[in-house]
Amino acid sequence: MSLDPSGAQRTYYETVSMCPTCSELVPGRVVGRPDGVFVARECPAHGPFEGLVCSDTAWFEGLGRFDVEPVRPGHPRATAAAGCPRDCGLCPEHRQIAGTAAIEISNRCDADCPVCLADNRGTFELPVDEVRAMVDSLLAAQGFVDALTLSGGEPTMHPDILEILAALDRPEIGRVVLDTNGLRIAEDDRFLDALARRRVMVSLHYDGSGARRLRGVSAEVQERALARLLRWGIPTAPLVLAVRDVNDGELGTIVASLLTRSPAIQSVVVSLMAYTGANGSRFPGDPRRRLTIPAALELLDGGSAGNLGRRAFIPLPMPNPVCAAIGYFLVMDRELTPLIPLADVDDVVHYLRNMNFARDDGGLERLLRDGVDRVYAHPEAYPDSERLLRKFRDLLCTLFPQGRPLEADRRRAVVEERVKVVYLIQFMDPWTFDSVRLSKCSCQHLMPDGRIVPSCAYYSYHRRLDPRFAPAAAPARGEGA
Repeated sequence: MSLDPSGAQRTYYETVSMCPTCSELVPGRVVGRPDGVFVARECPAHGPFEGLVCSDTAWFEGLGRFDVEPVRPGHPRATAAAGCPRDCGLCPEHRQIAGTAAIEISNRCDADCPVCLADNRGTFELPVDEVRAMVDSLLAAQGFVDALTLSGGEPTMHPDILEILAALDRPEIGRVVLDTNGLRIAEDDRFLDALARRRVMVSLHYDGSGARRLRGVSAEVQERALARLLRWGIPTAPLVLAVRDVNDGELGTIVASLLTRSPAIQSVVVSLMAYTGANGSRFPGDPRRRLTIPAALELLDGGSAGNLGRRAFIPLPMPNPVCAAIGYFLVMDRELTPLIPLADVDDVVHYLRNMNFARDDGGLERLLRDGVDRVYAHPEAYPDSERLLRKFRDLLCTLFPQGRPLEADRRRAVVEERVKVVYLIQFMDPWTFDSVRLSKCSCQHLMPDGRIVPSCAYYSYHRRLDPRFAPAAAPARGEGA
């Protein structure tokens, strides 16, 4: 880390970035200033650029506590020759296996969302056997994946979507996630009947009253789709896209109401605007003052009676903790109780390291019992401590009854009904592209040729080289800083 002569700016590390105008790779620096952390670079043709990575320098400098030892890929598919991101495949320099993997099963869509980070041209639909082969290749390399997301395009339009879901019902996949705009779900009873029989979680785009400005699907359609998913009892994880000056003021209200609405809502994902893709690269707004995770946490806190603020979250314990934050909440009697503040942070980091979802390995019980002990020993530190202890005891007795232990599937179902997870995720785009951060990415795209590519590398760099998207996608919008 180095400081400039004035002491106003420090350089954390050198990296490879890209020009937001022409997409050429250029040398970059990740720098910190009083107003935040930025990726700075200069394109020979288009001049200097900066993209905001983190609006809180202190938050960024505290991430080392959560930067856990990586789980390195055991079977690299590419050689390290030209450097990151050119060698993606994964190459031997990549530091982390896939915690979540995504497959774009088609690039056909029935909506035209102005924020879309995809490039929906209707040029391909993957056959079921090809999807199966891509997943086989991933699992041969790492044995297990926490979550496998089917995306696009709009995956519910794929004519074989139910067959694909059936093919992915296997123990090596923690959960299958169906990412959707909700149009089909809002209307098709038979499709919902079929989903209810599958092992799938639906990630439904749901953005509050600002949805009309963010999506090609109205807020009314999003609401109808959500209500129908809950009526059918289908596990649901609403995906809220958060954009500064559009729906950021509603975040706390939206997330709190979703968490307490139904047991079928198992988690809420807040994805921060990424200025990439056919539409997202052109979306109005300044990528240099974008919403980042610390600012989003302040906004969540303001709309949730203090239950969703910074103290309720930690950076996701992964080798790249700048990308995501996570919070766990006990939901009983339509009340939210943050769980992370009740535990030792280092214990939580140890338990969650390199996981996107909690697993039933004994760690959860230890964390819950530790929380009970802390409240019991220091009741003065917790508002309404007696009521809180009753909630904990009820949950523990339900999960771990004496003499008749619950089967793992039932215990998991109870946890998902009562303990909700909120994720905040910020993808890179051409403005924040950083090869050092990319080399630790655990969110990865599966390609038909067997390659595995970090998702942010695919969105910002590799997709324009993908022959399925010929002619090449237009370069991202940008103006010199």
